[in-house]
Amino acid sequence: MMRQLTLPDGLLVFSLNADETRFVHREVFGDRCYLQHGIELNDGDCVFDVGANIGLSSVFFHRERKGVHIYAIEPSPAAFECLKANIELHGVDARVFECGLSSESGTAEFTFYPANTVCSGFRVNLETDRGTTKTYMVNRGLSPQAADMFVGLLFKKTTFPCRLRTLSEIVDEERVTRIDLLKIDAERSEREILAGIRAEHWGLIRQVAIEVQDEVGGLDEVLSLLVEHGFQVATKQDPLLKGTAVFIVFATRQP
Repeated sequence: MMRQLTLPDGLLVFSLNADETRFVHREVFGDRCYLQHGIELNDGDCVFDVGANIGLSSVFFHRERKGVHIYAIEPSPAAFECLKANIELHGVDARVFECGLSSESGTAEFTFYPANTVCSGFRVNLETDRGTTKTYMVNRGLSPQAADMFVGLLFKKTTFPCRLRTLSEIVDEERVTRIDLLKIDAERSEREILAGIRAEHWGLIRQVAIEVQDEVGGLDEVLSLLVEHGFQVATKQDPLLKGTAVFIVFATRQP
């Protein structure tokens, strides 16, 4: 259920889960997790927020610089309604899309965790996701026993079909001429999303910040693809996620 929440810095947002929203707020606003390793925004930039969830990253980009235009993409209906509410609340200049992105158009089953929406996705792995969440909680100071109890509550799921599009379809439809930052946080769908960028559109992209699950060579594959398309790359792992497969990749082009 969507409710208003005031965050520690005074920011008012619509939220589905208060603790989860505080966690994402710390990452996005406190740690500035998407603006590291040379990635920066300028006034008037164009941002693709893929896996926008409830819109905290879109609100952050909007507040970071003047005139930032955002394309916010989120497949979960519950998160999408919250995203729209936060876009409206903060006057964000954004186009919103209720869909997932992949290598081709179609539909796919989406797994939604109402109590843990940021782990929802098209390619969930319950055992791994539970382990990642437990490791995060233990790294924060919880005992393994307490972490097990909380994890048991977070992964009750529902599934439903969702529309899939490609990033290049949206670029064509919206007549996008540049993407100054492509942010992707899509729970193991990152490789499929990148595969949905046609060759002629890679040159539009100036910077990338992408969460990558380093499973079955995923990190190396993403890094190689970005280097192939002319980016310089760096990786970082949140200290609270040490011992998991979750990394953020930053990619920039030489001026």
